[in-house]
Amino acid sequence: MLHQKMIQEIQDYAIILMDIDGTILSWNIGAEKIKGYKAEEIIGQNFCIFYLPQDRQEGLPQRLIAHATKEGRARHVGRRLRKDGKTFWGSILITALHDDENNVIGFTKLTKELADNEIL
Repeated sequence: MLHQKMIQEIQDYAIILMDIDGTILSWNIGAEKIKGYKAEEIIGQNFCIFYLPQDRQEGLPQRLIAHATKEGRARHVGRRLRKDGKTFWGSILITALHDDENNVIGFTKLTKELADNEIL
């Protein structure tokens, strides 16, 4: 219980739990602050919603999930979308979660909003 409270109340990072298809299962206060959605608005949606249309067309979200599945994690820095349609620079880390037989059962996605001086 305490570890769930810890994750829920972190404000400087969006911490998201996703299933193997990228469907959002949980959402913390940091995710609401950075991305602009309340939990009840976004849980059940696919994480692709945070990527620019061009990135979605090019399959970036799927490539990141595939990389995390194969390598255990995927990192990326790029423009992301907020609920209001505005963009921000974000650094993301997607980590694969495994069952006892080492099968991927989902992912965590950590997003940090970057300031202009952190992008380079």
